[in-house]
Amino acid sequence: MSENIQETIVELINQASLYGKDSVRVQHLRHVQELILRKDPSLLDNFLEEVLGFQTDKSPEVRKTIISFIEEACQHDPEVIVKVIDSLRLLLYDDNVLVQKRLIVKVTVSKELNEWLSKSRLVDENVRSMWESMVNMKIHIIAMLDSDNDGLRTVAIKFIEMLALVLSRRTQDSIVPTSNEQDFSLNLLQDDHRILRRNKLEQEGKDVMEKLLEFTLSQHLSSVNLIAAMGGIANIARQRPDYMSRVVQTFEALQVNLPPTLVDSQVSSVRKIIKLKLLSLLKHPASYDFQPQITTLLTDLGATQAEVLKHLPKVPAESKRKITLSNSETNTKKSKMTTDDSSIFDKDDSNSSITGKGISTTGVHSSMMSSTSTSSSSSHPQHQTAIDITAADLVGKLSIGNVVDLVLVSMFLLPEKMPASFQATYTPIAAAGTPAQIEHLARLLGAQLTAAGHGKGYELMKSQQQVKPKIEDDMEEGNPIASIMGVGRDDLFPSSSTDIDNKSILPSTSGNELNEIPSTSAGITTISTIPSIQQKKMKPFKLADAIKPIEYDEMQRMSTDSFYRILHAEDVCETAGVGHVRKKTMTSLVCLSERSFRDIYEDYIFADVRKRHDLAFAWLYQEFVYANGYLSILDPNKRKDFTKYDDTLCRLLEYLQEKPDQRDGLFSRLLTTAPLITDNALLVLKRYCQDETRSYLGMNTLRDLVFRRINMREKFLDILLDFTHNENISVRNNAIRIAKNLHEKEEFKQSIERHALKFLKHLTAPQPPEALFGEDKKSSTIPSDTWTEDSIRLCLPLYLSLMPSNHHLIQPLATIYTAVNGDIKRVILRVLEIPVRGMGMGSPEILKLVENCPKGAETLITRIIHILTEQTPPSRDLVEKVRDLYHKRVSDVRFLIPVLTGLEKREIINALPKLIKLSPPVVKEVFNRLLGLNASSETSHASPILPSELLIALHQISSEECELKTTMNATTLCLNERSIYTHDVLAVVIQQLVDVNPIPVLFMRTVLQALSFYPKMVGFVMNILQRLITKQAWKQARIWEGFIKCCQKTRPHSFPLLLQLPPAQLKHVFQTAPELRDGLIRHLRSMSIAQRSLIPSSILTVIEDNSENVAPEIRIQTVPLPPSSSHEQ
Repeated sequence: MSENIQETIVELINQASLYGKDSVRVQHLRHVQELILRKDPSLLDNFLEEVLGFQTDKSPEVRKTIISFIEEACQHDPEVIVKVIDSLRLLLYDDNVLVQKRLIVKVTVSKELNEWLSKSRLVDENVRSMWESMVNMKIHIIAMLDSDNDGLRTVAIKFIEMLALVLSRRTQDSIVPTSNEQDFSLNLLQDDHRILRRNKLEQEGKDVMEKLLEFTLSQHLSSVNLIAAMGGIANIARQRPDYMSRVVQTFEALQVNLPPTLVDSQVSSVRKIIKLKLLSLLKHPASYDFQPQITTLLTDLGATQAEVLKHLPKVPAESKRKITLSNSETNTKKSKMTTDDSSIFDKDDSNSSITGKGISTTGVHSSMMSSTSTSSSSSHPQHQTAIDITAADLVGKLSIGNVVDLVLVSMFLLPEKMPASFQATYTPIAAAGTPAQIEHLARLLGAQLTAAGHGKGYELMKSQQQVKPKIEDDMEEGNPIASIMGVGRDDLFPSSSTDIDNKSILPSTSGNELNEIPSTSAGITTISTIPSIQQKKMKPFKLADAIKPIEYDEMQRMSTDSFYRILHAEDVCETAGVGHVRKKTMTSLVCLSERSFRDIYEDYIFADVRKRHDLAFAWLYQEFVYANGYLSILDPNKRKDFTKYDDTLCRLLEYLQEKPDQRDGLFSRLLTTAPLITDNALLVLKRYCQDETRSYLGMNTLRDLVFRRINMREKFLDILLDFTHNENISVRNNAIRIAKNLHEKEEFKQSIERHALKFLKHLTAPQPPEALFGEDKKSSTIPSDTWTEDSIRLCLPLYLSLMPSNHHLIQPLATIYTAVNGDIKRVILRVLEIPVRGMGMGSPEILKLVENCPKGAETLITRIIHILTEQTPPSRDLVEKVRDLYHKRVSDVRFLIPVLTGLEKREIINALPKLIKLSPPVVKEVFNRLLGLNASSETSHASPILPSELLIALHQISSEECELKTTMNATTLCLNERSIYTHDVLAVVIQQLVDVNPIPVLFMRTVLQALSFYPKMVGFVMNILQRLITKQAWKQARIWEGFIKCCQKTRPHSFPLLLQLPPAQLKHVFQTAPELRDGLIRHLRSMSIAQRSLIPSSILTVIEDNSENVAPEIRIQTVPLPPSSSHEQ
């Protein structure tokens, strides 16, 4: 049986190793897991390494399956942990988040490891190494609380929960679920273990718990993480009652400090979870000492009295007697204070039965909270935390006067409108004013003060090194209580004449600060005096009796001084949290006042515009509000007047325009955020755009305005398009850049093309349009009465820049080209290169234009084709279109030049006579294309005609087709390309030309040029001259003349050839070139007698006869013989 299982496992592992569907491979591995761990566990050691080999598989599902295998293997045999710890660590650092989550959730190795180590007595190096690896893994998982992934943070919370339970002791009050009763805890650990030190592990558990509690109070948590953390700490408190106090305090702090990132629905959900968790804690027997805090929190969260009573635990009678005895002692000490405090609030709440969700003061609070709270504080002083100490310190200080001060100060921090989240979650305060509610409020303030690093408890614990709270960076801004406590009353209510009024109305707030707490009796006296003041008969107040007239100059001075004081109170107001009030006050005063305040305010803003630009924006919006008559203080029948708004906007823009540093983008921000852009502001924007150094930012601002201001889009677009014809190149290019960017959007395409076409059509007018020379474009360099190259170029750039993105625009361009004069055509031809290259050779519109060439646009089309084929071979479609156009409609050979390399060799040879008749630059371009001289290194040149074939074809052009001089110039152009026509190529050309009958007229000219270029070809030339003698070259006058010149040039190499000439031809050579006779005579004299004997006597006679009267025996023919008589003589 075991052998069959082993074979099956081997086969399944092999199949899982093969590549296939992940689901099939996972199924095989699960089958292996079942066979090894459930049917025959003895095979685990045999196949463990093979299974662990899949931990590096590419499939995340396979790796997750291996995690499940490791989990079950460790549960079956804890000693396997030593072998798989490295695999676990590798999988923990996996790139796939799902694999990491599966590892943390599934493999609760810490439980099994601690349990196994606690029972194991053998500790070797492998075990120590495994323990170090486990410690590193725990550190890594705990660090995942700071991960960016919500899922990883959630599983890390669950892991820390498990760790806190494992590294702590169970007590008699621990409520452990049935499924976890067998889990390891420190109760099972022996004191003398070699690795596991109980004290160290217990301290580690406490540190981990503190980490989780701090994480729960973080201000950046998501709702999922927060709910998981609350569930974790509540579960820990139920199973480990020693943590009950810290968990209750955490819920207290959390209830008033929920993360600001939560939306309304999440806040509601979190509050429900807090309520459920507190109810579950309330059931716990260990929560008896914390019932006042828990019940008060539940009441704030909307729990009914019935719900609270239902979850109260049943306390044994013996415990009740102990608590009663303890309370009797402490109540004696606090009886006076309790009586005083209750008397304060009983006057207003004598019948304080709370309806709805509230709990009556005669219920839980009056009978239980006072006794349990005092017993808690008196019976366990050693367990008091910073929050407890601070709360106890604050209870006595929460007098009416101080509470009124706190409320008044807090009013400055309240928003103008009640937030929807607060309205949705607000629960009326139950039992307001009772001692229990005061204690609860003190604990809430204590929690916030401790979190902010303030309070008596924090200072005491800090001095004793017992508490180290983590003060977050954003607590200074996010905690309103901290802000309130940092502001004295005198900062918000400076001493002035109004202090007298405040004192008469609220005697309890006369300059008292929070650190100067009056006694309770003083508060009672103050309240008792209020009715007598109200009943006293007072003299009616008359304003005229209290004031005296102030002169106008004095009033102006006082108002100006007041305004200056408001300006310079920036730091004080920001510290007090009333900066927005100061801003609104200043802008209102500036808008309602005359010029003086406006100038002062401007100077103040411009002194540090980067820091105070928000004041400028607020001022502008306030001016807009006043201009529209939105305020009730203005006359509702008054007409809208935007004069001051326009003046303010323009002054701000002009200042920002003159700033040397424009990187902050304030000019653009002011324009794009202004509620209204006036005509004068547009003039400022135009001047800004025309500045060459600022045109880039200006055009970007115009683009933003086009996108954001729908109602003025057409106006901004017209301004932008108008700049595309600006004389300044930088301004024009920046405007075209933005226009091209907008042209990509469908909603702007037609408007931009319509504008570009309108300016293109201006070229058909007799003189430039006035649109090029508006008021803001006056130029002294471009005449406005006639077309010049500069004015022509102003009408073209926008249209040409749009052609690569819309190829159809080339059709109107060709039509307009036929209607303009020659000067404009030449400019158009010069500026075509960039847009045509952008369109490319494969453009259907270009092929369509070539096919339907408008009359008069031939040069335009030729130029377009030239540009396209200058560095790239022509496409087959383009060649076909040009060939068809040439043969059927336009017989101008210039059309063929751009596509020469795409024609057949026969077509090129037939067109050569016409091509070489063109101007020398054009002929040069023809040869460059045919010889591949224009081809770039990146493109391969494949000409249909070889250089040698081209030169031969030129020699064979008859004089009837083309003048001899034109052909000579063409051959010279070719021969000058020394890199193409090397001596090898020329040798091939000459070799083939000498076989032509009759020999081409320019043959000997080419031979002479080749000889002058490459003197080493003299031997080859002698062979050619030898062949010319056999072909009776003297019968063709041009050839014979060239023969003689070649003999002159190649002497003394030519002397043996001269001796082979017939006597008559030799005599003619001497008559034409007498110097050859002398040279030949010297050559004869240098010969031996035997060599001279071989020379015919007739030749010797001609050489030695110095008479010039001997007539030649044979007349030199100047007309070539017909082919039938070419070999006579």
